[in-house]
Amino acid sequence: MTAELATKVTIVDADLSRADHQNAIVAMLDAFMLDQDGEPLLERARREMIPGLRAHPACYISLAYRDGAPVGFSICFLGFSTFNARPLINIHDIFVDSSVRGMGIGAMLLKRIEAKAHELNCCRITLEVREDNRVARGLYRKVGFDRVVVGAKRVPMEFWHKLL
Repeated sequence: MTAELATKVTIVDADLSRADHQNAIVAMLDAFMLDQDGEPLLERARREMIPGLRAHPACYISLAYRDGAPVGFSICFLGFSTFNARPLINIHDIFVDSSVRGMGIGAMLLKRIEAKAHELNCCRITLEVREDNRVARGLYRKVGFDRVVVGAKRVPMEFWHKLL
């Protein structure tokens, strides 16, 4: 990252009581959806997202700004590892606008998350990534993430869900 970029990019902790931060989060999530699936954020999600995030007791959101405009974000939630008896941070969403990718902003967001995890005495940071997202997977590996394996036999884990 060049010194010039560092002076133009700032990472801030989102304040969900601020309308400009609320608008930036919704706009960035909409851009994320369009980038991933080609579909905009659902209207229900637009309406309910900020009140839902504000009600969540352990939500950490960072916003990346370049020249005063939002260009990325991360939304994380605090969890707890029963095996380690310590908290953990799950990166639920992380996104950098395509117009500024490759400038180190994703790494800056990840560094901010890691600092928060150390501050909270977390045992690990978790995330999910699409198998076809080679760029993101490369970044995550570069900063120390890897697939989850457990036990002495290093058994791979899978991410499952049940829709309700």
